[in-house]
This record gives sequence, C-alpha cells and structure tokens, in this order.
Amino acid sequence: MNKFIFFIGLIFCFTAEAANRGLSDQVLSPTFVVHFDYKSFVLNAEARRHLDSLTHMMQSKSFVIQQIEITGHCDSVASNEYNDILSLKRAHAVADYFKAHGIQENLIKAIAGNGKRKPLNDNGDSVKRLSNRRVEIVFQLMLPQAPDTVRITPPARASAPLPDSAKKPMLDIGNLQVNDLLELKNINFYPNRHVILKESKKNLEVLLNTMQEYKTLRIEIRGHVCCLPDYQGDAFDEDSYKEDLSLERAKAIFNYLIEEGINGDRMTYIGLGGKFPKVKEFTEADKAANRRVEIKILSK
Repeated sequence: MNKFIFFIGLIFCFTAEAANRGLSDQVLSPTFVVHFDYKSFVLNAEARRHLDSLTHMMQSKSFVIQQIEITGHCDSVASNEYNDILSLKRAHAVADYFKAHGIQENLIKAIAGNGKRKPLNDNGDSVKRLSNRRVEIVFQLMLPQAPDTVRITPPARASAPLPDSAKKPMLDIGNLQVNDLLELKNINFYPNRHVILKESKKNLEVLLNTMQEYKTLRIEIRGHVCCLPDYQGDAFDEDSYKEDLSLERAKAIFNYLIEEGINGDRMTYIGLGGKFPKVKEFTEADKAANRRVEIKILSK
C-alpha cells in the first residue's frame, strides 16, 4: 500500500468588503483541501499532526468563525454508490476530528459527500486522482480591524557635525566579514503577525543609521521563528493567512528600509522558519532566543 499522503492547500476568496483592510467588518472565505490515500477515509498520525496545525489556527482570536462546511470527494474508481459512501465518511472523519479537538459542533453547518461527481480534473493519472480524493473545508470568517503597520520617521538630519556624544547609534560591523551574521536585538512584532511593534522604533533606527552610514554595505535580512513541529516549515501568519511568518517579518524590515530611502539593490530578505534554532526549546527564554531577526553581511 502506498504511504498515506496528506496535503493541505489554502485558497483565499475575499469579498469586496475584505479588499480594504481598513474596514472592521471584513469577510474571508478560505477553503482548506485535505487529500486522502486510495480508498481510505482514516486519518493517520501524519494527517492528525497537520490537522492539529489547522485546528490551532482556527482557535486563534484573530478572527471569528461563523460557520464551517465540509464536503468529501473521490476519484473515478468504483461505482457512484461506493464513492458516495466513501466521500461522506471522509467528510465525517474531518468533522469528528475538529469536534474532538475543541471546535464547537454548532459551527459545522454542513457535512456532505459528492462522491466522484465533481472532479477537479479527468483522473488521467495517479497525481490527478490524488487531487480528486479530497475533503474541502470552507469557512466563513469575520476579521477585526488590523492595526496599521508602524511607519517610523527617520531621525532629523543635523545641519552641523554632531559631537561624539550625540552621534546616531549604529550596529557594530567594523570587525564583521562577508557572510558573518549579526542579530538585531529587540525587534518585536505583534504575536503571530508581521506588524512591527512601536516599541521597536529605536532599534530599527539603529539598522537604518548603519545602512545610511555605510554606503556600500549590502545585507540579507533573515527571519526566524520558534516552536514549530518538524513537519512544519514556517509559522502561520495571521496577516497573510499563510505559513510564511518568518518571511513576512523579514520582508517588513526590508520594506521599512525601502521607505526610509535605502536602495533595494543593497538588500535581500529570506524566511528560515524554525530550521536554525540557537538552542533547544525547553523554556520561554529558549523560545525567545530562537524567535529572532538576523543580518547577514553580503558585502561591505
């Protein structure tokens, strides 16, 4: 038997109200697609770990779930009668998992099986058949108004040379070589988001001052997150609604520097998820140490 294969794909369909993130009543309708092995409706250990990640996201306080609809589907093998039963069992397997893990039953408004009647393709090969063996999970969500991304004003330029005691603070890069890493201290974001906290203003100005002072300095901005299971590449970002939190946080710093006049050709950014922890995570302090932003020197 082939190893059970499990995928979750996330597709977002925004209403017109959601196009403007300044509105307080934004409607979001994401669809999660869960795929199953041939003739199977049982969720194995790998499948349950993925659904754990989805359930954790659903229990976030960043949005309100209004309703959930769960619909099972099959490939073209076997009869309509057989596939109608199998597709409904797949839908119930997902619904039962949600209910067993804290999702209120009254939120699940529909559980249905469409058998093989609504394929996504012609079932022409094993990959296409796999994509048809699916359960579609459709949410109706309401999003709260998101705080504006922090816009930080650069320090005023002095009209005359400043005394040593009043010079702008900068990163100590004098002894760093190409490919060396320097951690940015106290760059903080809203939990599970890539929106920069206002308290990080002075620390971001230190990076800006350094880029302004060293005109030929080129850097890579590297985002890291903590607390991920081995199978998950990056953390879920409640702003992008994707698993790309470390990437979006690095990009937020990149965009800040662009807005402050730093040439984009001098910078790149990358999200590394939890691939490179500094320490093993036993305490909150360990998690905080791994949740960081680093600067890699590309050239000086």
